[in-house]
Amino acid sequence: MRLEINKNIIALPLVIIALTLLVGYFEPAFLTVDSAIAVLRRMATIGIMAVGMTFVIMTAGIDLSVGPTLALSGLVSYFTLVSGMPVPVAILAGMASGIAVGAINGIIIAVGKLPAIIVTLGMLSIVRGTALLIGGPTLHQISGHESYSFIGSGALLGLPVSIWIFLFIAAIGIFIQQVTSYGFQISTLGDNPEASHLSGRRTRLLIFSTYVICGCCAAIAGIIDSSQVYTASANFGEFGTELDVISAVILGGASLFGGKAYVINTVFGVLFLGIINSGLNILDVPIESQLMFKGTLIVIALGFTSLSRNSKS
Repeated sequence: MRLEINKNIIALPLVIIALTLLVGYFEPAFLTVDSAIAVLRRMATIGIMAVGMTFVIMTAGIDLSVGPTLALSGLVSYFTLVSGMPVPVAILAGMASGIAVGAINGIIIAVGKLPAIIVTLGMLSIVRGTALLIGGPTLHQISGHESYSFIGSGALLGLPVSIWIFLFIAAIGIFIQQVTSYGFQISTLGDNPEASHLSGRRTRLLIFSTYVICGCCAAIAGIIDSSQVYTASANFGEFGTELDVISAVILGGASLFGGKAYVINTVFGVLFLGIINSGLNILDVPIESQLMFKGTLIVIALGFTSLSRNSKS
């Protein structure tokens, strides 16, 4: 068993509380329980994808194809449903499509040793094109499948099901990272790939597996997304989705150089980003200013990461 405590575990919640109180000062309705649930519900799919992205970033990789993968999985689930297959099969089919995308990314990056940013940028276009080829530009209405719609629109114990799924996947991610040998191997691979390879670890398989995890998480997010709005579309997961996913991980203190990333911090990063998005919307900040603000936050977070890395070297 391996438990590792990271310094941002205390700092991030304090920043989130301060930011929440600041927005609440200008708009008191933001401090209600319903508002908090609404923020979590809006960020659930981003959070699920961010958990998967955390493992990729731990290996100094990146996955820019999560948005189109989200769209593709929703479409695959939809067409599986309308073909007469039961809901569990439709869910598995949607997840399989995401796993397939992740596997292709992983094989090319791990075996072909091509830069992750180039591979996944190309896959972004390929998967989006595939989704458009399958579903076209139109919206596909999902009706008559209440058990499928329950995934994105239902509630358990007063919380939307999508939030429970996010918390469950986050808990699995934390367990894998903090307790299992797999989590330790991924962390050491990102810290020192050469040493990890020389120690006999199957580094290619480890890298491959992180992209499969990321693709699977993107597919789950796509299933939730389509069931939440009763619609599947090739245009879901529009450009900018991957920015929010990566932002959540980076705002959680992850290093793009690999190694130092924590799922628990990613969860707080998701909350932080959710409060920023909701707060800026409530305060009627123009969308262009919101994009500039979020971009500035990412640059600042990366700057702190780089300074921290250099100070330790």
